[in-house]
Amino acid sequence: MWGQGACHAPSRCCPQAGSAAAHASTHKAAAVDSLAMKCAHQDCPHSARNVLPLQHRRSGYAAVLSGRAPGSHPASRHPASARIVLGLALSLAAVAGLQWPTRGMAQAVGAPQGVVPPRAAPPKPTGLSQLSETESAQPTRAAAAVAVKTEEGDLGGSDFRIDVPSGENASGTGARWNRQLVLYYHGYQPEPEVFRPNPATNAPYPPTRLVTQLLQRGYAVAQPGYRSGGWAIATAPGDADALRHYFSKRNGSPQRTFIVGQSMGGLLTVLSLEQNPHDYAGGLAICGVLAPADAIMQRAFANRVAFDAFFPGILPDVEHIPAGFHMNDPATASVVEKALDAHAAEAALLRSLADIHTNRGLADVLVFNTFVIQDLRNKAGGNPFDNRNLIYTGTTDDNALNARVRRYAADARALHYVAEYGSPSGNLRRPLLALHTTYDPLVPASTAGYYDELTRRLGVGDRFVQQYVDRDGHCNVTPEQVGAAFDELVSWSDGGARPEPGRLPDAAGQKPVHQEPNAVPTQPKTVGKPQ
Repeated sequence: MWGQGACHAPSRCCPQAGSAAAHASTHKAAAVDSLAMKCAHQDCPHSARNVLPLQHRRSGYAAVLSGRAPGSHPASRHPASARIVLGLALSLAAVAGLQWPTRGMAQAVGAPQGVVPPRAAPPKPTGLSQLSETESAQPTRAAAAVAVKTEEGDLGGSDFRIDVPSGENASGTGARWNRQLVLYYHGYQPEPEVFRPNPATNAPYPPTRLVTQLLQRGYAVAQPGYRSGGWAIATAPGDADALRHYFSKRNGSPQRTFIVGQSMGGLLTVLSLEQNPHDYAGGLAICGVLAPADAIMQRAFANRVAFDAFFPGILPDVEHIPAGFHMNDPATASVVEKALDAHAAEAALLRSLADIHTNRGLADVLVFNTFVIQDLRNKAGGNPFDNRNLIYTGTTDDNALNARVRRYAADARALHYVAEYGSPSGNLRRPLLALHTTYDPLVPASTAGYYDELTRRLGVGDRFVQQYVDRDGHCNVTPEQVGAAFDELVSWSDGGARPEPGRLPDAAGQKPVHQEPNAVPTQPKTVGKPQ
């Protein structure tokens, strides 16, 4: 699922106490990013009528500078004690009670009128996670300054953040709001996103580098945090709709709205364009899951139990995964990696099955998928995985694998849940541009081929374009590349030429020269991590 080309690189994206230094020393270069795959099965469907009164936590002007303010916390919005050591793997939050309670109306003593103290922020990945998370933790000093009006709050239990270009910065220049909005869907996280002020300044953190790319172009950006963590497909669309309506009430109706989503957010982008085309002008899916969730999840499960066939007892039994299992546990990933290193033939078989290049990358994905499996079991209310009719092929020893792997039967109701949340139809009525890396252990770029076939069968293939960048890792796309792809989307939506499928054009709008077959491609410093 994640390992072969359908989702994130599942292995190091789970809440884990520890330091950034420990994370760096434990992870190897082949680590892959984590996919968001958790959704609260018990949550009530989100709708506008269910939105609770908004309680502002922070509203004001925040200068978007290239670096953190003096004394600000380097790990985004989370204290050091809650930092996650690894951010890779696709795990599902299997802990009952991961849902955060709705914020109450009480105000903290000494807090400004109307400001509600933020609830405790859950630990979140800091290394190989979604663009939004990683970039918040590691700002780029080269980013141009942009002045914005930032608002953070809560709508019906879903945190949100809104950034609107104010037109003024330290130099007296800056982008003004062009009266258009970008709704940003983040990717898979074990816990709901919680936006909270910088404790050093009691002001909002600067926007991430990716969001800054959009703000520099004059667009306002609204980010729903989702009411549930993990595979939030069931509830995130309602959270996004509530935020869109709230934005219009506060700032006036935008002339048009685009969607940008990454990883799981890429699937949410597709589903929103298909189901509510009248609300959006177009969408950009970055490293998105563009295939049916059930097919992707079944693949991830099949790879995980294939590992158990040759390495029993190293990872928890898929039917008895402990509630405290971490999707990005470096210690567990290291144990898996050492086992793979000690048995080269079996490791090669499993890597060929998952289409993953290294033992460390495979270990990360397996740990991440273990978390996701439990998350989906909790949300679906049973076992949604079934490999009884699967014949394993394409490995170095298919006969040995099929003879040894254990077979599991799914619960029909749970199986239906995963298929329902969510499967794109291909009925695309607005322009959709997808951007992917050429090697993504968690959500392979090949998954976009499935969606391409769907759209062409329905006669709407001209509304979908897949582009790529020559980089390794999940979501390992630079903010500048995202900005260039977004410009293509806007031009296309304005009636311009349909972007050319294939390699993303460079800044000058020209296709870069392709490398010779024997040339060694430039590798990112940390594979799987946005640079």
